[in-house]
Amino acid sequence: MNNDQIFKDRARVLDEDLAGRASTAGADALLAEIVSLERVPARRRLLPAPGRVLLGLAATAAVAVAVPVMLSGGTVSVVPQPGTSASATAEPTARQILLAAAVAVEKAPASGDYWRTATVHQWMLTDPTRSYVLEGSRSLETWLAKRPDLQYWRIRQDLGVKPATPQDEAAWRAAGAPTSWRYPKDMKTENLFSVPSRPLEAAAGERTAERLYGKWQGSAGDLAGEDMTWKEVRAIPSEPDKLRSYLEERVGRLDLAGSGMDVEEARAYILLRNCVGIISGLPASPEVRASAYRILASLPGIRAEGEMTDPLGRRGQTLSYQEEIEPGLFTQVQLVVDPSTGLLLAEVRTNTTKLANGREAELRLSTSFREIGWTDDRPELPAHQN
Repeated sequence: MNNDQIFKDRARVLDEDLAGRASTAGADALLAEIVSLERVPARRRLLPAPGRVLLGLAATAAVAVAVPVMLSGGTVSVVPQPGTSASATAEPTARQILLAAAVAVEKAPASGDYWRTATVHQWMLTDPTRSYVLEGSRSLETWLAKRPDLQYWRIRQDLGVKPATPQDEAAWRAAGAPTSWRYPKDMKTENLFSVPSRPLEAAAGERTAERLYGKWQGSAGDLAGEDMTWKEVRAIPSEPDKLRSYLEERVGRLDLAGSGMDVEEARAYILLRNCVGIISGLPASPEVRASAYRILASLPGIRAEGEMTDPLGRRGQTLSYQEEIEPGLFTQVQLVVDPSTGLLLAEVRTNTTKLANGREAELRLSTSFREIGWTDDRPELPAHQN
C-alpha cells in the first residue's frame, strides 16, 4: 500500500469530522501519523544560492522519500530546508502539511448552486511623502452561479485606511493626522506597491453589490489570468501526474524570454502559482484541489515555519517561499494552511522599504480567505446594488 492510500485511510479512521473543523485532535493525529511514516534517512545536497526562487524543475531530487502519485516517469523528492530533516519530530515538514491538507480537502463538498469565495485583502504602502506606512483593507465576495437561472454577484466594501504601527501613527499625527491621501502618478514605489489612482480615505466605505454580466456569463473564474468556463474546469484532470502535465503544457505556451528571469525558474514558479490558484479560488473538484496540494508537496523551495496566526486571527500551519517580483528584487511569501480542512487561510507577502527619514519599514500584502467552496446559500445583498 502506498503512502497516499495510508494517509487517506488514517484520515477516515482518525476523525469522522476532520474536514469540518478549524482545529481537531484528528488533524493533529493525522499530521503525527504522516511524520512517523516519513522517518527515513535523508540525502542532502547543496541548495542553490539564497535569494533565488528555489523552484527549478531540475532540482527536485534530495530526500529519499518517494511521492508515488507524482510524475509518471519517476518520483519527485523535496529539497531539505535548513533546520529540518525527515526524521524531525517537533514540527511537521512542508510536505507533510501539504499532504495532510490534500487528504482533508478531498472530503469537501463537490457541488452546490454557487461557488463562493469571500476574502479580506489587506495592504501596506507609504504615504505620498514616504514619512510613514499606511494599512488599508477591503472585503470581497464573489458568487459564481453554476445554474443559468441564478445571478452572478460581486460584493465589496472598502474597510478604511489607518497608520500601520504605533510608530507610523506618531508620524501621522506629526503630519497633521490627515484622513485622505492623494498620490502623484510618478511616485517612486520600487515596484513594491501600485500607486493608487484615486485618493485613499480613512473612513470605511459602503458595502455594495454588483451584478456580473458580459464575460462573466458562463465563467467559472480564471486560472493564471486566463478565463475558464465551467466545461473547461470540469475537464481539468484530477490525477496528480496528469494535472501537472496539464499545467506545464499551459505554462509552456507562455513567452517568458523577456521576463528577465531564468526561463526554467519562471516556469516552475508559474506552476506553483497555478497550484495555489486552484486551491484558493477555482471551482475545481475536490480531487483536483487535492492533486494541486500534492504537486506543491513535491516542489523544492517551500519550507514549513510552524504554526502562525493569520491576519484574521486564525491559527494555521505556515509555509513560505521566495518570489522574484522583478530581476534581483524578491519578496517573502507565506501560505497559512489549515491541514484539518485543507483550506488555504491566507497568503501574505512581505517586503521592506526605506522611508524618507531612513527608517526601514515593513510592507505586507495579504489575502485572507474567509470562505472558499460550494454553497446552496444565497448572497446577503446590501441596499446599494449596481
